[in-house]
Amino acid sequence: MKTSIALILSSIIALNGCAGRKANPVAEVQARDTVMSCRELIVEMKVNNDAIVGLVEQRDKTKNNNAVAVGVGAMIFFPALFFMNLKGADKAEALAYQRRNAGLASRYKAKGCKPDLVMKPTKPKEPE
Repeated sequence: MKTSIALILSSIIALNGCAGRKANPVAEVQARDTVMSCRELIVEMKVNNDAIVGLVEQRDKTKNNNAVAVGVGAMIFFPALFFMNLKGADKAEALAYQRRNAGLASRYKAKGCKPDLVMKPTKPKEPE
């Protein structure tokens, strides 16, 4: 009995470390920024916006998965609660992309690039 309890507790501690993934945010300023052309700045901002959309969609999916884990964990299988993504890596990464885009937009304007940027909020794609 004591062995079973010790095994369960050690499993819970081990699984708790697996909840979610570590954030890997993009750096706001990168070495290549100073030599980027106006076109390259726009392309980089577009790529970042696409990444933000993907992260928002991933966050929504994670929230849904967490809700399922809570329901299943509470009613049927307690260890399911330890598979919830709690670290919020996607949120931290999306915010880093937004800061990066703000820096790139500032550089674009400082270089006198045309046309003027019109920053529109990025909306996630509708689920199919």
